[in-house]
Amino acid sequence: MVEVAVLAEAAGFTAGCVVIHAARRSARGLTPLLATLAAALALGLCMALAVDRTADPALLADVLTGAAAAF
Repeated sequence: MVEVAVLAEAAGFTAGCVVIHAARRSARGLTPLLATLAAALALGLCMALAVDRTADPALLADVLTGAAAAF
């Protein structure tokens, strides 16, 4: 699971870089969007690491699901 999250984050970042370089005129508008995407991917990676390293992954997954539902 964690390896997939790392791969997805790297692929998203690389795709974002390619898009920015391809669309230099609109890079000012794309940069905040890509920064938000990178932050969301980093948060997802942290959550995946927390679930992977906890003693009771099911309990932590329930807590994270409840927090996401409340948000």
